[in-house]
Amino acid sequence: MKTLIKSTVAAVAVSTALFAGAAQAQQKIGVVDMMEVFQQLPQREQISEQLQTEFQDRFEEMRRLEQKVQELRQKQERDASIMSASEKTQLERDLEQTISEAQLKSKALQEDTRRRQNEERNKLLGKVQDAITAVATDKDYDMVLESNAVTYMKADNDLSGAVVEKMTSGN
Repeated sequence: MKTLIKSTVAAVAVSTALFAGAAQAQQKIGVVDMMEVFQQLPQREQISEQLQTEFQDRFEEMRRLEQKVQELRQKQERDASIMSASEKTQLERDLEQTISEAQLKSKALQEDTRRRQNEERNKLLGKVQDAITAVATDKDYDMVLESNAVTYMKADNDLSGAVVEKMTSGN
């Protein structure tokens, strides 16, 4: 029983000392809404256009393959009654081969575009992190948190607008 009382008193003393220290050293904490920042960045649109241009030939090739599959299916339906068995078999093989080719190329294209999007997003995220650090340093913040980790904050602690401004000004 005495041990329990001593432990409780010690815990209260330690927590009081910690809270007193925290009250003395008030920290300035900022918050950034990363989704808002990314949505407002003009670089996001530039990256999207760059990737569209980069993969344009492959997207066009996919459209041609899809069109070829559609044409083969139409021919199969339209001419089935007048085709010989060997022509039907050859058409079926051509159709299956074209579908397989389209599926393989589509999967490769999806993987490549996803990889490139991640690369570009990570580059942009690094620049946003640098901008956050610069804004926090300029405004003398001790810590910056993401808005989804905060349940309440004063509006003047939101650094999202300043980060976007920093990113768009190029400074």
